[in-house]
Amino acid sequence: MLQDDGKRKQEIRENLSRKRRYLTKQEKKTRDAGLYQTVTQLSEWEKAKTIFIYISTRYEASTKQLIQDFITKKRIIVPKTHIKYQTLTLHHIQSIQETAQGNYAIHEPVPSAPMVAPSSIDLAIVPGIAFDRNGNRIGYGKGYYDGLMTQLKCPKFALAYELQIVDNIPAQKHDIPVDGILTEKTVYRFNT
Repeated sequence: MLQDDGKRKQEIRENLSRKRRYLTKQEKKTRDAGLYQTVTQLSEWEKAKTIFIYISTRYEASTKQLIQDFITKKRIIVPKTHIKYQTLTLHHIQSIQETAQGNYAIHEPVPSAPMVAPSSIDLAIVPGIAFDRNGNRIGYGKGYYDGLMTQLKCPKFALAYELQIVDNIPAQKHDIPVDGILTEKTVYRFNT
């Protein structure tokens, strides 16, 4: 059963990664603009003072404009990966210039960016490749965010395009669901 679940997850991961890559620049730009509106109208976003948010890569739902526009208005916390331990640490940045390309070709905080405890986060925005309508997610397969999400006591929302939502994702005990999904069209809520 677990082997079948793992195989199914990998199929979903590959299929949706491909769909994301095939978006044209204009399609991605339009979807990202819709996501920006969804996020900034979210009541949890408006209330949060300290926000954990990933720095998006080329094909992911973009966070860069959100970070740029709110970095002086809110306390922005970004992750740094530690491959040896497969963990994330959280760091406060005050400028996008306080990041540099790190592990997995992802922009990460520079070493001087102060580390922050997960308990200080008011809202977490997490990445993923696929999500279902129960809040289950498929990430990149390393478990970094599952580990982090067990430490977060705040609302956890995924940022995704509508095309990343599927009917059902096989969830295992170690998989941590999100409380909601923010897309270019709407907000899906599960546990909030």
